[in-house]
Amino acid sequence: MKDFPEHKLLAKDLVTPIEYLESPEPGVSNGYYVEAFNAIGKTIAVFIVEEDALEPLTEHDVFSKRTLETA
Repeated sequence: MKDFPEHKLLAKDLVTPIEYLESPEPGVSNGYYVEAFNAIGKTIAVFIVEEDALEPLTEHDVFSKRTLETA
């Protein structure tokens, strides 16, 4: 639900949750380790995101294609 320019990822790009990270402090967001893949399954990045930056897929979602631009 947000861009991650340091990983060249845009809001709505798909990531796979790997591990749930419960915050040890009240008022601090929980998070996830996530992994982003390209279309052929190569890992693009593994990083931590806050729980509210993720949105689950629904039956109404469809996949689309975009090119990961290289700098």
